[in-house]
Amino acid sequence: MAHGQDMLIEQIAGKEITRSAYNKEKELISRQVFKVGPMQDNDNRLRVELQMNLYDGDGNLSKSYTTLYVCEPGKSDVLLSVFPFARKADAEYVIDASSPGFKRLYDFEPDDKILEDLSLEMSIESGLLGFFGSKNIMSITERKLSQNKNGFTLKSNITIKAYLWGMKVKTIRYKVTEKLDPNKQLLNQMFMAEDGSYFLMNY
Repeated sequence: MAHGQDMLIEQIAGKEITRSAYNKEKELISRQVFKVGPMQDNDNRLRVELQMNLYDGDGNLSKSYTTLYVCEPGKSDVLLSVFPFARKADAEYVIDASSPGFKRLYDFEPDDKILEDLSLEMSIESGLLGFFGSKNIMSITERKLSQNKNGFTLKSNITIKAYLWGMKVKTIRYKVTEKLDPNKQLLNQMFMAEDGSYFLMNY
């Protein structure tokens, strides 16, 4: 089994993960519970089935669907970073990463303080969005690392530019705080938007 920084798909396979979204007043507005199936290796493709249950701010189930994620073993490190932004139902995604540098997302030494900027291009190669040519470009900058007895804290800025038919349709920016255990396994992430709203990912 590969280390966490090499095979991030292993960090989510077989787990139940909660994503909680809050407005700028820190009021819970929605909650998503991801139930991730076991990792499967078929025909040199890694697959995980993801069941997503969506709840409103009052805790009522509003929607439930299943998505199958597919990627090549060498690109499996991309999945976890795409994962918080997954929205589409009942579609198979093939995630293609053009930047090999992204494989170093959590590949750091304990005494590192400042980590290099990273850039990633993601495209959906199948399903409806693939037909329309959907593409996201993600930049991760100002990456700062600290360590304590419980593990690591990694702070960074993320800018996501979404394209459709070759035209930029949206830009999203987050300030991100990630907590990892001493083995560099993710514990939680906080994504703070420019308007003060945020969401939490607990693993």
